[in-house]
Amino acid sequence: MTRPLGPLALAALVSAGVVIPLLSACDVLEGPLAPAGRPRVEGTWNVTARALSSTCGLDGHEPFDMAVVQNGDILQFVVHVQGFGPVRYDGWLARSGEFEVGHTTVFASRGLEDRAIVDGHFGSSGRTLTGTEIETITDLRDGSRCRIRWRWTGNR
Repeated sequence: MTRPLGPLALAALVSAGVVIPLLSACDVLEGPLAPAGRPRVEGTWNVTARALSSTCGLDGHEPFDMAVVQNGDILQFVVHVQGFGPVRYDGWLARSGEFEVGHTTVFASRGLEDRAIVDGHFGSSGRTLTGTEIETITDLRDGSRCRIRWRWTGNR
């Protein structure tokens, strides 16, 4: 003969029935992968951009720190531009680690518009990145343009 469940046993079963689905819906936030299997890339990065080609007369490299904000497949890079302030690149991150971010910023005091797109890849550990930036600078006074192709490498 089976005995009916008492009120405490019934409450324990109901609690377990509620808690187990809630726990299974949680994302584990440790390790190199973020929720949905994407690399975890959020944080501060040390990046060097090297000019590969330029019609702007610019040559050399620029080291900078960059903050990366990640929300699933949405990415935001924030780079501080000396004499202006933060410039925000917005874009996406694929499960493979491939990313694309871009920005359009007007430097009104200089009469310039700066457009840039960075296509790149985060390493599988989420601790390295490489990318290519195509930057187009337009003089808003006369419409003249020049373009710089940069190679980004970075780590954290």
